[in-house]
Amino acid sequence: MTSLSPAALSLLQGLAVVLVLGLVLALAIGVLLLARPGAAFAINQRLSRWIDTRPAFSALDRPRSLERFFYRHHRLLGALIVLGASYVLWRWAFVYERADLIAVIGRQWVTAGLDWLPAALEVALVGLHVVVLVVGALVFLRPSLLKGVERTANRWQDASANRLDAVIGNLDGAFEGHPRVSGLILTISATWCLLALAPVLSELLRR
Repeated sequence: MTSLSPAALSLLQGLAVVLVLGLVLALAIGVLLLARPGAAFAINQRLSRWIDTRPAFSALDRPRSLERFFYRHHRLLGALIVLGASYVLWRWAFVYERADLIAVIGRQWVTAGLDWLPAALEVALVGLHVVVLVVGALVFLRPSLLKGVERTANRWQDASANRLDAVIGNLDGAFEGHPRVSGLILTISATWCLLALAPVLSELLRR
């Protein structure tokens, strides 16, 4: 097997353990459907409890206006925005080194024909903070000039979860109609997967 980094190896081992546990659980359910389908359906009934999420989502799905707080404290908010953007621009002008950015994004990207990427990121970041600086100055001096932008951006989006709060693709009826056939298919499938994956899983877990 190709050598892997410790982090990648740990991730694969964790996924292998989860996969084995899932297959063992599927095998146990299949055997239970073959031997005692009534007990399997009784356990399923106890575990299959419908949880209504509408009350929780309705509490979140309410508009909360911040405009009054924003306009009441616009000088403080504007000053904080201006100070933050000014600090970032000052750091870029006097402290920033392109070598630090290349170290963050990885030198392999620069040597692979993407030598324009650091300059593009610099232009984008500087331009973004110049815009933030202008917005902060407007918030500090004349927040009313941003009302048009506020009306355009402040649109209510209905996040109702009624469509998600429904049972989709329920297989209980198929299992209840043919319990032993379903159990046989599940048992054979889980056993075959365990046997087919056993060499790979054992090698992963030994490392």
